[in-house]
Amino acid sequence: MKQRLFTIIFVIALTLIPLAAQASSDAENACWGQATAVFAQTGEMGEHASQQPTPRMGLHNLAVALYDAGIIEDDSMAALGAFVADALGLSIAACGS
Repeated sequence: MKQRLFTIIFVIALTLIPLAAQASSDAENACWGQATAVFAQTGEMGEHASQQPTPRMGLHNLAVALYDAGIIEDDSMAALGAFVADALGLSIAACGS
């Protein structure tokens, strides 16, 4: 009986772990998606990377650099979106700002 209960709990846990990871990913994507929409509407987005004369750092590399410098709380796109929104004085619901 205990073995069967353990097996059921284990299977449920394995089922829930990917769902929790997906929910976290969706929240992060919502923040960055809303942030980029606002940046584009306000003209703050800048030019596409292909228009730059030199190679670019890349957004995730920028997030990592800001995290390593202690400027943002983690190296996620959500943290980067919230940081940029705050720096521009924008209120973006999905970013918690």
